[in-house]
Amino acid sequence: MNIFLPVLLLLPQAVWSQTLVSPAKVSVGARASGAAALSQAPVFSFPTTFNGMAAAYKSAEKEYLSAIERVLAIPSERRTFANTVQPLTQADGRFQEATVGASFMTEVSPDGRVRRMADAIARRMSRFGINLADRQDIYQAYLDVAAKGEALTGEDKKLLEETLRGYARQGMGLPPEQRERLNSVRKRLSDLSQAFQKNLREVNEFIDVEPARLEGLSQAYIDGRERTPEGKVRITLDYPSYGPFMELAKDSELRRQLAFKYANRAADKNMPVLGEVLSLRRELAGMLGYKTYAHYVIEERMAKAPEGVSAFLARLKNMVYGPARAEGARLLDELRRERPGAGKLDYWDRAFYTGKLQKRLYDLDDEEVRQYFPIDTVIKGALKTYEDMLGVRFTEKPAGAWSQDVRLFEISDAATGRRIGHFFLDLYPRPGKFNHMAAFSLVRGRELPDGSYRRPVSAMVGNFTKATPGRPSLLKHGEVETFFHEFGHLMHQTLTQARYLDFSGTRVARDFVEAPSQMMENFVWQPAILERISGHWQDASRKLPPELLAKMLAARNFNKATEIMGQIGLASLDFAYHTAAGPIDPMAVLERLWAELGLPAPTPGTHFPATFGHLMGYAASYYSYLWSLVYAQDIFSRFEAEGVENPEVGRSYRREILETGSSREEAESLRAFLGREPDEAAFLRHLGLPVSEPPAAPAA
Repeated sequence: MNIFLPVLLLLPQAVWSQTLVSPAKVSVGARASGAAALSQAPVFSFPTTFNGMAAAYKSAEKEYLSAIERVLAIPSERRTFANTVQPLTQADGRFQEATVGASFMTEVSPDGRVRRMADAIARRMSRFGINLADRQDIYQAYLDVAAKGEALTGEDKKLLEETLRGYARQGMGLPPEQRERLNSVRKRLSDLSQAFQKNLREVNEFIDVEPARLEGLSQAYIDGRERTPEGKVRITLDYPSYGPFMELAKDSELRRQLAFKYANRAADKNMPVLGEVLSLRRELAGMLGYKTYAHYVIEERMAKAPEGVSAFLARLKNMVYGPARAEGARLLDELRRERPGAGKLDYWDRAFYTGKLQKRLYDLDDEEVRQYFPIDTVIKGALKTYEDMLGVRFTEKPAGAWSQDVRLFEISDAATGRRIGHFFLDLYPRPGKFNHMAAFSLVRGRELPDGSYRRPVSAMVGNFTKATPGRPSLLKHGEVETFFHEFGHLMHQTLTQARYLDFSGTRVARDFVEAPSQMMENFVWQPAILERISGHWQDASRKLPPELLAKMLAARNFNKATEIMGQIGLASLDFAYHTAAGPIDPMAVLERLWAELGLPAPTPGTHFPATFGHLMGYAASYYSYLWSLVYAQDIFSRFEAEGVENPEVGRSYRREILETGSSREEAESLRAFLGREPDEAAFLRHLGLPVSEPPAAPAA
């Protein structure tokens, strides 16, 4: 039983947990009654009426407490792993499955009243989880089991050890008055994290533009935007609206107006929230005896200590700093072709002139490329790619979900026909919806008391451009890459075979969780895969032309050093905030770091930290994207060597990486798949950098 999960479920954890529901009640597939029936329920149901949600939560909480009390009634001398740890773990799983729908509804429900009720339930669930984690009697039950000295092995041993370590990290050994303050801090942090994300989610800003000022934008883009009664075109901050506008709109003043709003999203609310969050995290770490909050967090990551992360970021910065500066100078030269004597490239001009430079250097136009990637063709080809690689089959089923745009698929094993799980695709924007891309784990796979296995359910939530009359949704190649990335998370979540919820799917070390998803991005650059996932929207038989692919491959590492330096900047900012020993000014830290890294200075009056949602969920772990990219490219190196369509490699990847979750150490899974120690050679090749000798993995 992971008693801390009810709290964790409330954090903005894009790929690692949340759940689902609809306008009245989602009930997809068979209803469950009892553990055995639950194992046969293909998805799950959760009431989502305003009153029904509250009643369902209260019922789940009552049942959870009853299950705990039944275990605690066992005399201490009779305690065993089987009659204490396993029943508590099962109770935790039932509670999560019964309540996680509320968390998910805050992200996807079209009904504002439902989202508000979901927020209220999430706050109550946070307090419930924190109070539960502070119960000495539950902790004592685990201590009693440990004192028995049973010869536990494998996942059983790991579960007991990690639960006891979790209690220690909760401060269970502290005096009561300090524990009371810790709980108060945790409750406040949960509320603040939830508020930070809610503020971002509910931003509804825009600019209204006369059609005559939209030069550079396609008619399809213009037709896909809302019109005001005066006939103006409304440009919002949602990605399908904001991204193309910043890349293609020729009017620099309009780009400036939109970029300023984007870089100031929820700033008035979120800057104070961030300040309080950082202060409380410092206090929490100090109370638990850690030097900084980063030391507290990274102790449970593959990196183990902040010093290793700092060294990794510094070494990577030294590798890419020079190339990034050269790329920046080249981009400024591109601006000067139109504005001779320009001294700098403003934030709102970067995407526009990056596109112009790419087109001039490589004769590559992203808008031309996207004509070959209608979303239905991409989805069909991507699913086929994953099926063949992993030895699975996807069958579409009636969704009956929270929005008519949502699709549902059943996963089965190709060799045996065994049903494995389900996933939803919710890919288009709606008001109030989560506004990026993420894979949410809805039901986590786990072994049930009767020996059956609870089939997992996940959802990919995104915001691709919707179709317009006479024209389908067309994806940029970068968006195709994003689809493969998020679907990689989806497979990690749904193909799990871990026995316990705590080790299931993407519940792995945070600095490894992005490795399987980033690995899959490589596939969208392989000619055989592109043949499968492309087809011109006006004639599906017209695949991506070889000459266009050649241009894409030539431009693949275009501005790569700038991209990596940007990621180093974000990771360093997150790290600086969480290694500070005392109060800081978040904007001053940002300005200092950006100057040190050679990144463009923030535009006066903007507040990027207020928009950086990962500061809530990742919290001293944003470095994970770069850290796990080392492992991702090393994993892909085996596909490169043995064939990207080699089913044997794919089955090995499914078996050694995806199915295991964290039921064993992540480094052990890597060694099992690679047949050697991991190293960084493939990562350096991916960046176009010389391979050092001997290559070394980042993990300490």
